[in-house]
Amino acid sequence: MSSREIKKLPDAEFEIMKAIWRCHEPVTSPVLTENLKFALPEKDWKQQTVMTMLVRLEKKDFLSSEKNGKERYYSPAVSEEEYMQVEARSLRQRFGSAKLTGLVKSLYDGGELTREEIKDLRKWLDEQ
Repeated sequence: MSSREIKKLPDAEFEIMKAIWRCHEPVTSPVLTENLKFALPEKDWKQQTVMTMLVRLEKKDFLSSEKNGKERYYSPAVSEEEYMQVEARSLRQRFGSAKLTGLVKSLYDGGELTREEIKDLRKWLDEQ
């Protein structure tokens, strides 16, 4: 997908992609629907809704699929890392005038960062 720009996904499609990235192998829509029901029980994931979103994601070139017997197996065509760069750019554009340190401080003060995440962030910053 490097030949064209990756677009930001609507929230529901992003949830589908996160579930697919967690699978680490091609996945069928029934398996994906069950994974979503387990991971996000507060949402009412229906098989037909998941199928519709899979078709959309394939048309947007986020997924590729292959038919094997009666089942269609879906794989990511965009890596999680590639997409996280899109989200990070979007965030920086939305809060353009705000400093990145302010964002990280807000995450920390809001209890959104774990000690492990802070350790990883510190290590990454030291390596840069």
